[in-house]
Amino acid sequence: MKLEARLGISAIALIASIQAAAAQEQTAPADTAAQAEAPAPAEDGQITVTGIRGSLEKAAAIKKDAIQVVDSIVAQDIGKFPDPTTAAALQRVPGVQVQYDRGNELGSVRIRGLPDTLTTVNGREVFTATGRNFNLQDLPAEALARVDVVKSQTADLIEGGLAGNIDLQLNRPFNFRKPTVVINARGNYGARVNEINPQFGALVTDRWNTGIGEMGLLVNGTWSKTYSYQPESTMADPRTTATAPLNTGAATNYILPSIFQNISQSGLIWHSQVNASYQWQVSPAVQFYMDGLYASTVNKISYSGGGNLQPYTTNSKISDIVASPDDCYTARFNAAGQNAPVVTGTDGQPYIIAKPVNATDPLPYTVQNLCFVRKATISNAVINQTTHADNFNTRNKMVAGGLNYEVERARASIDVAYQTSNNYDESVTADVGQRLPTVYIDTDVDGEPRLTIPGDYLSRRDTLYLRNSISQNYQKSDGSLFAASAKGSYELDSILKKLEFGIRYADRSARYQQYRAVTALPAGFGNLGTASEATAKRVIDLPLPADFLEFGPAAPAINGGESFLVPSADFLRSERGRDILRGIFKLPLGKPAYDPTRQFDASEKVLASYAQANYSIPFGGDVKLDGVLGLRVARTDRDVTTFRAVTTGGVTSYVPVANSETDIDILPNASARLALGGGIQLRATYAKTVRRPDFTLLNPSLQLTISPNPFLVNTGSAGNPDLQPQKSDSFDVSAEYYIKNGYIAVTGYYRKLRNRVINSPSSEVIGGVTYSVTRPRNVGEAALKGVEVSGQVFFDFLPGALSGLGAFGAFTYADTEIQGNDVLVGNPLQGVSKYNYTAGMLYEKYGLSGRVVYTYRSEAWQEDQTGSLALRPIDPARANVAYVPVMFRWMRPNGRLDFSLGYDLNDNVRIDVGGTNITRQKNQTYWGVPFANSQTFAIETTYTVGVRVKL
Repeated sequence: MKLEARLGISAIALIASIQAAAAQEQTAPADTAAQAEAPAPAEDGQITVTGIRGSLEKAAAIKKDAIQVVDSIVAQDIGKFPDPTTAAALQRVPGVQVQYDRGNELGSVRIRGLPDTLTTVNGREVFTATGRNFNLQDLPAEALARVDVVKSQTADLIEGGLAGNIDLQLNRPFNFRKPTVVINARGNYGARVNEINPQFGALVTDRWNTGIGEMGLLVNGTWSKTYSYQPESTMADPRTTATAPLNTGAATNYILPSIFQNISQSGLIWHSQVNASYQWQVSPAVQFYMDGLYASTVNKISYSGGGNLQPYTTNSKISDIVASPDDCYTARFNAAGQNAPVVTGTDGQPYIIAKPVNATDPLPYTVQNLCFVRKATISNAVINQTTHADNFNTRNKMVAGGLNYEVERARASIDVAYQTSNNYDESVTADVGQRLPTVYIDTDVDGEPRLTIPGDYLSRRDTLYLRNSISQNYQKSDGSLFAASAKGSYELDSILKKLEFGIRYADRSARYQQYRAVTALPAGFGNLGTASEATAKRVIDLPLPADFLEFGPAAPAINGGESFLVPSADFLRSERGRDILRGIFKLPLGKPAYDPTRQFDASEKVLASYAQANYSIPFGGDVKLDGVLGLRVARTDRDVTTFRAVTTGGVTSYVPVANSETDIDILPNASARLALGGGIQLRATYAKTVRRPDFTLLNPSLQLTISPNPFLVNTGSAGNPDLQPQKSDSFDVSAEYYIKNGYIAVTGYYRKLRNRVINSPSSEVIGGVTYSVTRPRNVGEAALKGVEVSGQVFFDFLPGALSGLGAFGAFTYADTEIQGNDVLVGNPLQGVSKYNYTAGMLYEKYGLSGRVVYTYRSEAWQEDQTGSLALRPIDPARANVAYVPVMFRWMRPNGRLDFSLGYDLNDNVRIDVGGTNITRQKNQTYWGVPFANSQTFAIETTYTVGVRVKL
């Protein structure tokens, strides 16, 4: 019923837009997505787009006049974007989905379910470190004048956005006709973290006439500090209790997670950004410009887990089991109680075995109907109290400049840009733990677990033992891009209205360096839960200072929200603390050197050129057909080099391993728009797009990590130098109706994808040891199709104060299917929700403006766990056949409600309040079937108060 009601809100808003003011025409100014400009200035020098209604009307005008399929977000005024972050604003765009990244921040963006977007700033390609995408958190929304989401490619746009292009547009001085100063100050209260987070921004701009032409300068800066707290609970890798050590052995047995993880992310995040722009109108025909951008993020987030319960440790027992017969399925498991993997025997035939053997006969496995444990008592199990302390820094710098030339019918431009992006991440993880006499578990309290631990064990130092290992991880990623482009156009007086052409050269380099080691307890140290437990060392008996332990953030899933002792995050971040631990683990002191076998260097050179023609065919009256025909050709030369360790005579040397590829991509596009008059237009587009593989995915080196925790799987990762670029044939058709106070648009889309990339784990035997190794692969073909509906209406026809009301909404349906001969054939694409919608109401009149918006997305699978050890349902009729049942970890449906309310005290001062996620949304996942709960992230609810002064 909730889904139907929410869909109904969107439908009512759209239908009302037609009934309210039919036959009135839209009269907004023209614009196109290809013009990387902010809103045009008015005669008084201020941005004409002001207020919620003004920004929505401008966005509708951009959509109407664009030659592609475009949806835009326009700032309500200088430094006033409609949402607190860029990603939060983008989730209102039809077909766009977002998800939370580290530190409770919305970051990753998908267009029509696909994450392969190309991000530009004022039309220039930007990226983060060695990746293809740009972290939107690094450019605060306050800095933006407008964002365009381009869903159908044209030849003049930079290639690389398989899903589409996102253009972030910054203000420039010639957008203003008089000196302007805007200052923003805001306090953001996080309800979960119970802290006020400050945020400041300032924009200063002026323009002046000189003897050598008119000049303008604009400087804009933002800064914010955010306290973050995000509780997380995970029930990892479903496993049967039928095997040791629990050995329940009933005719109908049970499934219980391998580990109950209760982790709280907490810490601080700083964002700072400065951008500047200089423009010089040398003459009426020539303009010179320079732009600069600096953006920095410092992220000190720690992950503390006081409830990492391991029910399968030696001598653990389970009792008082409660299970439902509705929460059961048939599964196939090995002697360890985990999924029986399929491997190839010495005779070349596939077998279902429990562990690697050099024999043709499969080891025993069991097929049984298993039911999920809902409640139980676990006795004598080990619990980890762990801290992972992270220090993550990102810096992006760009400097650019160019010339624009315009005389009569001819236009030409030259643009040169250089960007660097650097990531540095250092993290250390330490485990302590203990055995608990009794833990009461409930695996399904609103989709997440609850643990009750009698006594004060989690706050006692004398019961804690050093456990498992110390993990050190140092990563450094550096990327740079030099790009130069030249464009030209010439207007004609014929059916062909304009000819456009251009060329672009881009030289990209990337380097990744890493040291990662997980060091087990040294000789003489026993480990709880293993055969050496008798010699385990208590923390208080080791040369560890008192500040090694601290009370971590509360875990809502443990004892109703108890704090607990964990290794101190500050201790693990300090070189003093790290060296104390390194001494105990018999490791060299000081920061370790990077491992050459975990390093890669990449270079990529792209030469692209394009030509396109704009046409217009009048049919009389208001009826005309226009569009564009174009072709872009790009040659890519790529080299990726890593190192392989070779040991001869006890001496290890590192031999370069290189991979080189050359691709030539021919990318045609065509669009047609039929204007029928009365605000009605039809549109059809076609474009071929390409996505080059990420450098990290091409790295051929194999990285293995042996887990010292016997209850965790050994892991590995490797790139695939044979990955092919992903390609797509994209088709869009739309019907749009624009009226004076609103619009409605319906768009159908279809994409044929080739060489789609998916990361999947599989069990691999390397040197006699089994690892779960994650590798990327191309899955052949996939199809993506769907419908987008969007619209808005302002109720001008209502009397008095009610005429300030408005409504807006969007709905997207996406149907996907993996095709070809991959093991995932017939399943939907990763991360694609079938249903997405936004429904909102607004009010703007008498200086008062407000908005309330609800955004929803349906379920989608997040991870392919087909090759993992997690139990999964099987077809009982195929129990003895060597087939691989698909296993996904699915994200449950979720939605969030946001609001904002502002008031203009006068022409220069505005105050506002707002709230995000006021319904306290949680992101939750499950294993394969809805009753198999997996993970819950508690997302922050934020309330904000701000003041904005414009001089």
